[in-house]
Amino acid sequence: GHPVAFRNIKLRPLNLQPLFNGRDLSGWRPVDSPRAKEPPRWTVREGMIHVEGGPGHLETESLFQDFVLQLDIRTNPQQPDHHPNSGVFFRGRPGELWSGYEAQIRNEYKDDPSNPVDYGTGGIYRNQAARRIIAQDGEFFTMTVVARGRHLATWVNGFPVADWEDPNPVGTNVRKKEAVLEPGTISLQAHDPTTNLDFKRIRIAPLPERGPDKGR
Repeated sequence: GHPVAFRNIKLRPLNLQPLFNGRDLSGWRPVDSPRAKEPPRWTVREGMIHVEGGPGHLETESLFQDFVLQLDIRTNPQQPDHHPNSGVFFRGRPGELWSGYEAQIRNEYKDDPSNPVDYGTGGIYRNQAARRIIAQDGEFFTMTVVARGRHLATWVNGFPVADWEDPNPVGTNVRKKEAVLEPGTISLQAHDPTTNLDFKRIRIAPLPERGPDKGR
């Protein structure tokens, strides 16, 4: 069975350590896309990381393998009926744009919140859609991501939205249908020129090392 701890994650898990100090981008570095006419603009204001433009991402200098990650996110639409697209990547390869797994950020659905567009906020992009869209554009929401071996799960505002075990053979590239189990970066996505988001209270708690099976 899955670790019981997954079912007992509260809104504010204990022992979370800040990944963002609220003052500057110490511990983070930008990675720009060669496709970008202008690179994303990452700034710190009022205790938040603010980003406009893209594509590109902001990644941690440290690497993380198994962890509980929690952060507050706000999408800021710049026009009616626009739902900004972003994501939180993890177990990424340093300096490589949008590698690793992605917890999607997109507060859009078709007809009903249980029918998300493009996997939806909290969905494991390309693998499992969110159960329903919980968050709304223009309002901060809390995303929790738990990664332990092949088991990935997400919550939005405390509501479980994805719970997926990667069945693929172990490798180095999620997009090639490989399970990535080694430590990697955590990154915030600047998806495109319309990107406008805020991130704050970014915190993490590494989980204990797994046993020799590595896959669980």
